[in-house]
Amino acid sequence: MELDEIIQGCRKKERASQERLYAHFYNYAMTIARRYGGSMETAQELVNDAFFKVFTKLDLYSGQLPFRQWFRRIVINTAIDRYRSSVHQVQTTELEAWHDLEESSGIEELLTYTQIVAMLDQLPPAYRAVFNLAVVDGFTHEEISQQLGISVGASKSNLSRARQHLKLLLSTDFEFSKQI
Repeated sequence: MELDEIIQGCRKKERASQERLYAHFYNYAMTIARRYGGSMETAQELVNDAFFKVFTKLDLYSGQLPFRQWFRRIVINTAIDRYRSSVHQVQTTELEAWHDLEESSGIEELLTYTQIVAMLDQLPPAYRAVFNLAVVDGFTHEEISQQLGISVGASKSNLSRARQHLKLLLSTDFEFSKQI
């Protein structure tokens, strides 16, 4: 069945079409949600919430964008909504003073996907959200500030601190760095 037919079936609330769409885009959605979620459980919740939004708001999909891009936006916006709702619940902890770290020596090339995700999981939620939006998804600081309800300066600061935190993690926490 072609994607357009599946979408039409979903608009008619056909369960088989919904299952096909879910199966087709589940891994893609998990890849996005995993970066933002901080854990597998949270990522699965984000994916389920995103699919719920897709199935209930599919009439808003105009077809001007490819469906994959529209769906991607829904997953990212679902993660941002989750972040916004939990901002006031998250207790922040003061990070240790940052110091300049030596430039990496190509370690990033040896990282596995699992190691990268594990490092992102260790970032505080605000840093993780800004890092993903800026570095992975290519949003500007102005767009990030609007989406997260923070200032442009806070976006820039959070990105800088996220990068510093990741550098520190690279230099101290991962076993592979000792093998080089």
